[in-house]
Amino acid sequence: MALLSDRCSKCGRSPPEGLKACSKCHGATGIYCSKECQVAHWKLHKKICHPLSDGEVWGIKILDNRYAPWSRQFQHVLLKKTHPVFTVGELCPVTDLCGMPLLILSERVHGGHRALNDNQPAVYLRIEPDNALAPMHWQIDSVGMCIVARKDRKPLTLEAIEIIYKFHSHLIHTIDDERLEDGSRWKRPISPEWLREFADEYREKETRQGRLGFDYFP
Repeated sequence: MALLSDRCSKCGRSPPEGLKACSKCHGATGIYCSKECQVAHWKLHKKICHPLSDGEVWGIKILDNRYAPWSRQFQHVLLKKTHPVFTVGELCPVTDLCGMPLLILSERVHGGHRALNDNQPAVYLRIEPDNALAPMHWQIDSVGMCIVARKDRKPLTLEAIEIIYKFHSHLIHTIDDERLEDGSRWKRPISPEWLREFADEYREKETRQGRLGFDYFP
């Protein structure tokens, strides 16, 4: 199995001497430049420390608003690479512009029945880049539980989805400040650089508050 990345899962370094795969998941979800990084990252890594077959990938399940706040709604979920999210899931366009395209599939579509509950984090992830609003079928209809996965079928972690969700929330709640006075467009293009800048600031804030895991953002 190919390694998760060419960078340390904890610090993001890519040392010339190479990286060592986690012995339990065989590098499927954790590779490290040192024993220190591996130990420091274990509390987070252990949630998805699982050897994966070539047909499996970690995604995120977003529970509906009955399980709010959002910090309780995100859960890791092990998906088959044949899961419908990869064929009929909708592209989250802001994430595509940011270089980390995500696909999202609602219970309403996947389950083939009417969902009974709203899902605010999922709606936020589905906003359009031109106006920071989700399509009307996401706003009007209850979407229920949703599945999110990376389009490239690489693992999606809780820490990554949290940063991406918070970036979308930032766009929604600061749209008047972040767009030109005439509202025609954003003052800066939505891009990987903007997401990374936001991620760095968010990680620093969370680290100062004592949270672990907000180190390297892939």
